[in-house]
Amino acid sequence: MKQLTPVIAPPQYIEIFEGIRDNKKASAKAPLVAAQAAIRDRFIEYETRFNINTLEAIPASTLGGITAELRSCYGRNKGMNALKHAIKNAQPVGRLIWCPYCGATTPGSYDHYLPAEKFPEFAAHALNLVPSCTRCNSIKDDDWVYGGPRGYYHFYRDAIPAAPFLTVSITSDAAVQAVGATFAVQQAGMSDPEWTLLEAHFRQLKLIELYDSYSNDLINTVLRSARSHITAGGGSAAAFLANEAQENADLYGDFGWRAVLLRAMSAHPDLVDWIAWL
Repeated sequence: MKQLTPVIAPPQYIEIFEGIRDNKKASAKAPLVAAQAAIRDRFIEYETRFNINTLEAIPASTLGGITAELRSCYGRNKGMNALKHAIKNAQPVGRLIWCPYCGATTPGSYDHYLPAEKFPEFAAHALNLVPSCTRCNSIKDDDWVYGGPRGYYHFYRDAIPAAPFLTVSITSDAAVQAVGATFAVQQAGMSDPEWTLLEAHFRQLKLIELYDSYSNDLINTVLRSARSHITAGGGSAAAFLANEAQENADLYGDFGWRAVLLRAMSAHPDLVDWIAWL
């Protein structure tokens, strides 16, 4: 997990939206033009609360009467395609190989952080469109707060804690020559608000269960890669996996699940035995 880079204005976010609006058919465009002042006010509200980290307190939408027109701005159109392209281009190379929400699957969609069903005016707001895999997008759906505080990271806004919040325990069974991993999250010195957000994000997206289920394939893949590295005359398997862990950490954070698992495998005293089991 690592923070994303928001699209930087200029143009202003409202101007990006209005560019999308102005390319719509006259019948769909007219009510949006008529509500221009109110939409602009709502964009200011979003951006102000985003900057001071109070999005959970944003008032309910006042534009329910043109919900369909507002939501239609997020669709297959030239302006929205350009905005999605700009969002991708704002990220370091490789950052969006994995979904920011889970770090486990490919981000093939965009999550409306403030749900478009409840806040249609933000359906085409650049700060409200977060790259996401379909799994995380579906689970989050129209949810975003949890008992008052926000229940999911906003990856343009929230810094991921530097504390070692994700841990892994690796077990092996020589009798069946199998290696497995079990993940867990811990507060690890984080403040209570930081922990509340992280714990809710992990619990609601069922990330520990996801990592546990994906770990077997990753373990097998990296052990085979380590064996190929050694066969080709490379250095130690431990150094190879430690380097792989650091490369993952550089792109996806020190406590992304792959980095955590690779780091633990590189330091395990039974690594050479595991490779010999293949």
